[in-house]
Amino acid sequence: MNYIRRALLAIALACAMTFVAFAQTETGQITGTITDPSGAGVPAATVTVRSVGTGLTRTATTSTDGAYTVTNLLPGEYNVAVDAAGFNKSERRVTVAVGTRVAVEIRLAVASASTTVEVSATAAQVNTETQTIGQVVTEREIRDLPNLTRNPYQFVALAGNVSDAGVGTRGAGVAINGQRESSTNILLDGASNNNEFNGNVGQQVPLDSVQEFSVLTSNFTAEYGRASGGVVNVVTKAGTNDFHGTAYEFNRVSRLSSNSFQNNATGVDKSPFTRNQFGYSVGGPIKRDKLFGFSSTEWIRVRSIATNFAWVPTPEFLARTPGNTQSFFNAYGQIRPEAATLGSTSLNQLPSNPCTGSAACASIPADLPIFRHVAYNTPTDAGGGYPQNTYMTVNRIITTCPTRRSCMDGTPSTARWTRRAWCRTAPIPVTISARPSSTTTRCCR
Repeated sequence: MNYIRRALLAIALACAMTFVAFAQTETGQITGTITDPSGAGVPAATVTVRSVGTGLTRTATTSTDGAYTVTNLLPGEYNVAVDAAGFNKSERRVTVAVGTRVAVEIRLAVASASTTVEVSATAAQVNTETQTIGQVVTEREIRDLPNLTRNPYQFVALAGNVSDAGVGTRGAGVAINGQRESSTNILLDGASNNNEFNGNVGQQVPLDSVQEFSVLTSNFTAEYGRASGGVVNVVTKAGTNDFHGTAYEFNRVSRLSSNSFQNNATGVDKSPFTRNQFGYSVGGPIKRDKLFGFSSTEWIRVRSIATNFAWVPTPEFLARTPGNTQSFFNAYGQIRPEAATLGSTSLNQLPSNPCTGSAACASIPADLPIFRHVAYNTPTDAGGGYPQNTYMTVNRIITTCPTRRSCMDGTPSTARWTRRAWCRTAPIPVTISARPSSTTTRCCR
């Protein structure tokens, strides 16, 4: 595993040159009250919160009425242990989701012997701390549910009060609470992830890099803003004390797809496309319980040619137009040599005669072909996406001891992390009618 550690350390150095995030919308809290058997608060009790994945330990002391709060917890599973003089030690395991506030109320038993009360199975967690209405899309749902394009934002549709917006090109591609797509605020690891120019997602990330995300649909708290519809709060994965990784290749080809309705209706062959989507993810400890790394990169290669259809004026019809119109079409209206003519239509074949009441075209014979139906190929989406060479990557480093002193003496401290993410789409050279050109699809800023 040494070479993996060296690779993660290199990622750590690269990320260190970016930024350290202190946002709180991607972290959670554990809060509650410690009581005795009579229901009275237990003051000066020590509450220890330990991350199951990273070993991060945080402590808090209850107030005079037994209340405590532990903030800035990254999403994951935590063990909550309570120690108080004269009472048995009690432990409970809870799950902190992205941006949530989890209530853990523990009633201590009077000490009789050296006993630890451990609760290993608890009821489903109910949000009793905030008025926010929302839903968390978990890592298991992201991993197991089918996703044709491996776009994590398509899972936003799993939440309640979310509907297909029809267009699907802005925000997360759906309407929340009946608002426009662009009324959704997209967050990535606590930072705004909106393209403010066109309303799209600012930074796409690989599906395997997403740990979970929440979809907030109503009454979100003060740390959220900019949204009249809803908030999509995405958090990426971070390394733990165990190594985990994936390697994958998803392939879609036109040979396994059906022809389009219009192609079948006009006798045109199926348009060819090939889509390859491949990548990896790896995360683990660089130094156990101290420093962790995660990296995920995905490449998308799409080659696609689709048949387009158009109605264009026939030479017979153009011959009856004014000279300047003929000159324009002679200069700019030539049909591509490879275009196929599928048929033509005349005035007597139209549902209504457009020349009725017009002296300009009254002399056109009713059986004269005026438009012809042509088919031509262009590099565009034929079923597998637009032609593109795209890659996107997420690299993240987290430390549970941000200072040298805390690493040496084990002083509990808030976890610090840095994340670097970017994506790029390169133009693809294509040839249309023997003229070189290029096509590109933008996925990020």
